[in-house]
Amino acid sequence: MIDLKECSTLQIMPEVLRKDVKVQAAGYALQQTAQMLMEKIARSSVYAAIDILPEEIVDLLAVELRAQYYDTALPVADKREAVKKALPWHCKAGTVSAVKELTNFIWKSSSATVQEWFDYGSAPYLFRIMLDTDMCMDEGKIEAFIAAMWKVKNTRSHLESITFRRRIDHKQYIGTGVKSTGRIVITDVWRGRYEMHRDMHMGIGRACTPQRIRIREG
Repeated sequence: MIDLKECSTLQIMPEVLRKDVKVQAAGYALQQTAQMLMEKIARSSVYAAIDILPEEIVDLLAVELRAQYYDTALPVADKREAVKKALPWHCKAGTVSAVKELTNFIWKSSSATVQEWFDYGSAPYLFRIMLDTDMCMDEGKIEAFIAAMWKVKNTRSHLESITFRRRIDHKQYIGTGVKSTGRIVITDVWRGRYEMHRDMHMGIGRACTPQRIRIREG
């Protein structure tokens, strides 16, 4: 089977014409033109072609689709993903699932938990977010997250707190030591009385490997 993208007019020409230099040149020109047109046709589907669109077009699509979380400084892979999720998040705006998906997307996590006020006994219409993430929690990123969250949460609900959970592993060593203690008296009738002392000490020690941990909360 001939692939349309790789098809050349020479393949359907009689053998005698394939040897003609002018026919070969015309066939090559037609093939290049056809490939260019097919690439443009593929990009015209837009939403289905986000992964192959140039970065500048992705930036324009983010504006057109009103992407909830978008920054031109983001890696192009994150830009494409944000544009892909824009329409689904618009459809689910105002739901807990939309807030959860946005949280996981921004903080590169899969553990986000959104608890509404009645789940943890808070004031009405408040909610809180808890998640595990290894990303840097700088103020700019937190502000961008809150701004994006306002676009997907329902109007009456308000964020009360964000809890970032981190797992920190470190080595711990435990050991014991023993030192004997005693007193021995030796009596020698010729040389007098001699004393020997022996002490025994017992203890337990614990040591941890030194580690510097810096956590900055927003």
